[in-house]
Amino acid sequence: MHRLQIFHFSLIVTVLVIFGAPDILGQAGISEDVEMTRCWSFPSRETPPLTATADSGHVFLGTAGAKLETLSRSGRKMWSTELGGSISSNLLPVGSGLLVITSATESNGTKKAESVLRSLSKETGVTSWTRNLADAERHFLHSYNGWIIAVSSNGTIHAFDSNSGGVVWKREIASGFAAQPVFSSDMLLVASTSNQIFTIALSSGEIEGMRKLPFPITAIAAVSPSKVIVGDERGNVTSLLNSGDKPSWRFKSGGQISNFLAVETNLLAASHDNFVYSIATRNGNVEWKRRLAGRVAYVAILADRYAILSSVEDQGAALIDLRNGRVGGQLILENGETITGDPVISEGLILVITNRGAYGYSISGCTESKEGGTAK
Repeated sequence: MHRLQIFHFSLIVTVLVIFGAPDILGQAGISEDVEMTRCWSFPSRETPPLTATADSGHVFLGTAGAKLETLSRSGRKMWSTELGGSISSNLLPVGSGLLVITSATESNGTKKAESVLRSLSKETGVTSWTRNLADAERHFLHSYNGWIIAVSSNGTIHAFDSNSGGVVWKREIASGFAAQPVFSSDMLLVASTSNQIFTIALSSGEIEGMRKLPFPITAIAAVSPSKVIVGDERGNVTSLLNSGDKPSWRFKSGGQISNFLAVETNLLAASHDNFVYSIATRNGNVEWKRRLAGRVAYVAILADRYAILSSVEDQGAALIDLRNGRVGGQLILENGETITGDPVISEGLILVITNRGAYGYSISGCTESKEGGTAK
């Protein structure tokens, strides 16, 4: 049995200075330390993971060349397949299938004007069905009521039957979408490149509402059925209600808003001014803010208690206490190693992907403490 690697998130001043933590700290304050255990590693230096997800039985990694690596939750390799082209969506496990969209390329490397949605067996990687889509720079997949919702940045939304791939409905909403779409239990929020926000019923694809904003939209969040919060390229965070034309409140940061994460009654807003703000969704008050070494690149919420944040300047990540914005510790990587995608939190597994492979961490102990296989 391989020895577990333990990473203790302590805030000893000398360690923070060595690794540049004064930039991450931003202001004084120490939160309680957190012990984080690396349960397994899966090195993959030649084709490092670019995107990842996990379910109750699998870890899925998407790499360059549209290659999929599938591991057990203990980090052991199960299967891999090469789909060709490049992955242009998130990886979505549903039932017994894994959904992914790839952008095709010609034999000379030029991009084709189409994308392909695939449903693969989670156990073997064998393709169950495919559907061609008009090409888009980015696609977003979501599961709803036995359907697969595909939102494409070219302004088109599809609903497919997850078992057969049959088209349930299709809508062409705008000439293009900006920001990441937001899904609720039965609604979809999308922002158009012409500064509009559309509310779409997932059951039918019908437009339930539309709002026009003055500036290009860069982030959206649905905090209740009647309230939408919008971030824009001017650094504004604006709360909009279904009733009335005037915002219920507005906060202005020092740079473009890049990301939102809703956490209970607060909203975590990442800005290009290198700050992360915790904003009360009720009235827009900033409860705390934290400066990082650079713009926030990757973020995840852990147990509704911590935010795992990595900036473009960081070689690792900071663990931020959501109650007060204080740093609970740092995840330090090897020299030259950087995080390449949002950390994934799945049933106690903390999946971190870097330019050198994938790692499984836990703050509650490892169920299986074996190292993963080496990628081929």
